[in-house]
Amino acid sequence: MAKVKELNIAILGLGTVGTGVVQLLKQNASELLAKNNLRVNIVKVFARNADKVTNAGLDKKLFCADINDIFNDVSIDTVVELLGRIHPAKEYIEAALNTKKNVVTANKDLICMHGSELLATAAKNNKHLVFEASCLGAIPAINTLKNNFLGDKTESIKGIMNGTTNFILSKMKAEGMSFNDALKIAQEKGYAESDPTNDVDGIDAAYKLCILSRLAFGIDVGFEDIKTKSIRTITSQDMEIAGRLGYTIKLIAQGKMADGKLEVRVGPVYVPNSHQLASINGAFNALTINGNFSDEITLIGRGAGSHPTASSVANDIVSLGTDCVKDLAPLKKVPVEKGAQAKFCIRFTVFDRPGILAKIASCFAVNGISIESVLQDKQDKPENKALIILTHKCALYSVEKAIVEIMKTDAVENVDSVIEVLD
Repeated sequence: MAKVKELNIAILGLGTVGTGVVQLLKQNASELLAKNNLRVNIVKVFARNADKVTNAGLDKKLFCADINDIFNDVSIDTVVELLGRIHPAKEYIEAALNTKKNVVTANKDLICMHGSELLATAAKNNKHLVFEASCLGAIPAINTLKNNFLGDKTESIKGIMNGTTNFILSKMKAEGMSFNDALKIAQEKGYAESDPTNDVDGIDAAYKLCILSRLAFGIDVGFEDIKTKSIRTITSQDMEIAGRLGYTIKLIAQGKMADGKLEVRVGPVYVPNSHQLASINGAFNALTINGNFSDEITLIGRGAGSHPTASSVANDIVSLGTDCVKDLAPLKKVPVEKGAQAKFCIRFTVFDRPGILAKIASCFAVNGISIESVLQDKQDKPENKALIILTHKCALYSVEKAIVEIMKTDAVENVDSVIEVLD
């Protein structure tokens, strides 16, 4: 019988995820041994105080007050960083790698902003930096892109990468409530922070899209390359119209290669009800990967929380303990396309008089935009109507230019929404 492998780890941070990792490693110890012939030993824990360690069910002797005690301990193979935020996590990870320790992290902000730099530090020290838990909780998004598309070309990725916004939009659709009312429920349930900016404005999803696009396309994507749009302006009327047209509104993060350029963006999108992403509700996440031979593959699961994220952290720990880590190839630089091509649904409040549609259509035509369909709706004021126009595929900047010109006419009182339609 082969000798049992021993992996000594230090955990930095015993918050929700850190405590979940401890619980998993204790509860599944026999499973790890049976499946992988691996024993994971927690030998040090860097936490706010010793009570955190004992409350997690660990021996108080494992508590470490001085972070340098971890870096100087040659018996430690792997450091598991679960502190969150960029600083001092970045400095701790660098120190761990420079003292010849592998690193596992769930820190999406850090990997998005400094991942390339930290991976270079890992390579210089012949060590590994792994971060499956930084994206989509329990969904094996990173390992799927890294290990399961080796012979296939990834053409596009798109997904629901933020559970908070998906919960809010699901509530708005199912119960016809406003954004503010749905947000309040999300906050009461603990899905949304008191300041929900990162979630509802697409920033959290953009961090994840940045990381996943590097893996999918082998391109050095920067956070600043990703155009984001908030869901704050989505109304119950938008939801109702989407349903009537056969769509569901979701916050979609998407990236694809087109004519040698990369398109990456996050924003509310009309998803056809026939697409799998339209049926992902509540706080669940999903990722759809399109390969040139594999076609469309969708991964679905819980995108956050103690247990789902702990599961991904544990998978990375085991991959290090069993020497199953595949490092990334060097990333390329390619142009990022700012004027992405897509179909759009545009809702106007217009004056109810002859010739209005002709004026709008004329502005669209001048800017190279063709109209696929038109729907009219009543408005609160008898002199106004809602005009909903679905375009054929066109450039976003053309739509924006056309809208500026339309607003200069006497045809339109307001542009209520401009929402992309999923390709």
